[in-house]
Amino acid sequence: MTIRTSKTALKFSRRAILKTLGLGAGFLPLLSTERARGATSNGYPRRLVTITVTDGICPPDFYTSGAGALPATLPFTLQPLAPWAAKLLLLRQAKSQGSPIDCNVMMDIGAKYGGHFTYPALLTGAVSSPNGTDEVPTVTATQPSIDQLYANYLSQSAGVSNALLNVGCRPYGTSTSWASNGVKNTPQTDPYKLFNTLFATSSMTASQMNALLARRKSVLDFVGGQLGKFATNLGTDDKVKVQSHLQAIQSLENQLTSMPTGAATCTPPTVTPTGLNFNTVTNYPAHVTFMSDIVAAAICCGKARAVTMDLIDNGGGNSLTFPWIDIPSPDMHAIAHQGSANYDQKSLIDQWFYQQCVAEVCKKLDAVTEGTGTVLDNTVILVMSDMSEGAEHYVGRLPYVIIGSGGGFFKTGRTVTFANQVPNNQLLTSVLHALGMTDVTGVGDPKYTGNIDSTLTT
Repeated sequence: MTIRTSKTALKFSRRAILKTLGLGAGFLPLLSTERARGATSNGYPRRLVTITVTDGICPPDFYTSGAGALPATLPFTLQPLAPWAAKLLLLRQAKSQGSPIDCNVMMDIGAKYGGHFTYPALLTGAVSSPNGTDEVPTVTATQPSIDQLYANYLSQSAGVSNALLNVGCRPYGTSTSWASNGVKNTPQTDPYKLFNTLFATSSMTASQMNALLARRKSVLDFVGGQLGKFATNLGTDDKVKVQSHLQAIQSLENQLTSMPTGAATCTPPTVTPTGLNFNTVTNYPAHVTFMSDIVAAAICCGKARAVTMDLIDNGGGNSLTFPWIDIPSPDMHAIAHQGSANYDQKSLIDQWFYQQCVAEVCKKLDAVTEGTGTVLDNTVILVMSDMSEGAEHYVGRLPYVIIGSGGGFFKTGRTVTFANQVPNNQLLTSVLHALGMTDVTGVGDPKYTGNIDSTLTT
């Protein structure tokens, strides 16, 4: 099985109620056994964004010195995220300045120092290898990644289509997103094509938007009224179950009522200039900016609910220099391999990625209000790298950062510590819980069930 869930049964399923009411399956997204699937308690949708950078980090410039509230000044690499410090959740080891989130599945196949091959494990928690040596030539995910799992969940339980979006800047054939055993999702790397796919034909006038919202509210009013009549002939227990459906409808109505109307509801990004060659190093900053803006707009405009961004290939950085921050040579890969001897340049590169991409996405999501919060508050952004530090290639102590609480699930604004070698599977399970998939008991390799909810939520 891909994911493990607890067994539950409900006599009056959404499909059964709709059948009784004489309504078609097209009304399924309007009902839930608890609340709108993939939505927060206030009715707004939860979103997932993962951002992956390669070649590890520089521990002294990344980790805080202890657990608890974040320091007034964030570590150098993370300083671009200072405006959202209250929405950060940092992870580290209890006894040393290093994150304990270990890709144990990679260690299981004998790839303890196979950091150049961890992309298939980062979001799946399950990989296979043909030989099991430290320098693994090929690694394949044996389970779908959490972005795919969340998209499947939304499609199957709430009728949300096209929830998944995979993008990259220089992934060169590698991917953190996997559809199933041995089948990876290929990221879109051309921002011009992606913009046209998502936004070229999606413009809607204010009157059209207002009419659409009115139609949706009319449907909700009708379904709610029919459910109320249906419940009058039920026993006490079944009335409680139907009441949960009515509460879900009320939540959706509140969401529609509070939505801004008119064309301002969705503002597509500006992707200019045109015609850039993104294989050229000098255009890499524009590439990253365009993709970041498109991802943020896709989330805010409801074009995607689960997005992966692979900013560079797994363990890569060959030929990628950074002249715009005065690093014309050597390339990123070579700098990472120098380890602590060249933390100065590596830290500048790491901070640039957080400024150019992560902070850009945060800024755009936090600018859109949803109820008493923002889109960022109802999102989980998971930022990660493929190894602990560029000179080691070690696949433990992976540097994960969580931004956004997933609608209040995670307790943010702090650093939390763990015992040594907590499998990343448990982190992935907790992320799915934050997205509303609370029945999931494990992700990836079945040897590593469980979660770290208690550490991340209290």
